[in-house]
Amino acid sequence: MSKKVVIVGGVGGGMSAATRLRRLDESATITVFEKGPYAGYANCGIPYALGKVIKDDEALVLHTPKYFKEYFNIDVHLNTEVVEIDRTNEQVCTQTVGEAEIQRVGYDKLILSQGAEAVHPQIVGADQSHVVTLRTISDLQAIRSIMVERCVRDVCIIGGGFISLEAAENLRKMKFGVSIVEQWTHILPSIDADIAQFLHTELKRNGVKLYLNDTARRIETSHVVLASNGREIPAELVILAAGVRARTSLAKMASLEVGTQGVKVESHMETSDEDIYAVGDMVETKHIIQQQPRVVALGGPANRQGRLAADDIAGRPVHYRGNIGTIICQVFDLTVGLAGLSVSALRELGQEPLWVTVHPPHHAGYYPNAHPITIKTAFEKGTGRILGVQAVGMAGVDKRIDVLATAMQARMTVFDLEHLELSYAPPYGSAKDPVNMVGFVSSNLLRGDYQIVHAEDINIKNLHTWQVVDVRSPEEFATGHLPGAINLPIATLRGQTLGLDQSMPILVYCYVGYRGYLAYRILSQRGFSVVNLDGGLKTVVEGGTKF
Repeated sequence: MSKKVVIVGGVGGGMSAATRLRRLDESATITVFEKGPYAGYANCGIPYALGKVIKDDEALVLHTPKYFKEYFNIDVHLNTEVVEIDRTNEQVCTQTVGEAEIQRVGYDKLILSQGAEAVHPQIVGADQSHVVTLRTISDLQAIRSIMVERCVRDVCIIGGGFISLEAAENLRKMKFGVSIVEQWTHILPSIDADIAQFLHTELKRNGVKLYLNDTARRIETSHVVLASNGREIPAELVILAAGVRARTSLAKMASLEVGTQGVKVESHMETSDEDIYAVGDMVETKHIIQQQPRVVALGGPANRQGRLAADDIAGRPVHYRGNIGTIICQVFDLTVGLAGLSVSALRELGQEPLWVTVHPPHHAGYYPNAHPITIKTAFEKGTGRILGVQAVGMAGVDKRIDVLATAMQARMTVFDLEHLELSYAPPYGSAKDPVNMVGFVSSNLLRGDYQIVHAEDINIKNLHTWQVVDVRSPEEFATGHLPGAINLPIATLRGQTLGLDQSMPILVYCYVGYRGYLAYRILSQRGFSVVNLDGGLKTVVEGGTKF
């Protein structure tokens, strides 16, 4: 007898499950109920459709019910909500927009793929018509209407996450005034503050106004009132981008087990009911680094989970290996990426990771238009297991984040990065790729070849405890340096060590860290107690350290 499989929700996870199952089982009856008007659409492209980078909204609509019927013999019902799950009789109750009657449909296996919904902060005035979210094509169309109806000049975005930054960039390219209000001390709270500082600079350079460590007290028809000081931020349009939460109400009504963030699932995506699966943004899955269940609202995991659920239903059990939350985002001329956990997130978990910061060019330095990439890598003491990678730069970030994310999923260490054989030609990379450089610097630290101090650990109050030595050229030194530093250029350092006090520790630095490392090796082998400034002066200046 053929299986009756019902899928609640389309888009990424649901349609991946449906099409994969059809490829594995031609006899199954597969029915998809989608609450919205589209079976599958590219919601990640919506900010770019807003800015007309994607010129036609239809390009976001990946496939239609007609396509799924003709190619896969899958029945897709749009604008139809599953309002109840009857686990006893293995039926779902559905209601279609404009129809009062409730339909009951039986299933042998049920897959929930309802995704996540936008968080609506409790702000006075947030229920007004010019206050919207930006997650669906309907949201996109609503924003366009508001822009025309209200003659919008200024937009305020509540929240500083990835959608917020993508929206801000596209709105600025459309010549709107844009402000971002973020309750944390920096945008993208999932990354560290020093990496976020690069983005702050880029956003401000492009005219985006940032209001950090603040919230919206009230939304008026023409402005947003800040909670901290009552300041009025002009805005005829307000976009709520304060995060998402898993859609779990249907699962809860059905008495399925739900965790603190999302629906609980086994490694093959089964819920607490062996005939019901759940996938995508609505489920908790194991975070490989955190080693705890966590909702990761990303398209890649959702699609893979849908495929995996279909495999299990078809009798091909494959276990989900977990995720590391690999993310990338364009912010005007910069790209920022994250895989694993930031140093601050690791500390919140009670871990004390080691980390290094490097700034290599994205391709051979002698080839024109080489741009630096700042890569901050956290790893485990002793083992060197990679725990998190953050990168920001104008070019080449995506390639390095993907390589390092793959290394993390393969449980590789920083020692392994030294040995990776990566493609090299001057327009694309270097003989010592930035990924290799991460391995070299991290491994040197673990092997005891040098000691470092981080920018966050130095300030005007403790600099006097070191002899601070700047090993850049006199010309570079003249452009700015750490307070109290003396200039001993690396080219002449070996002949100038007699002027240093061997009883007092030395902090050496250059601009990105390499010459500082050379100075460390010279001085340490001459009996001096030395530390090198991780990431050099660039990390201090561009990472936002205050003196």
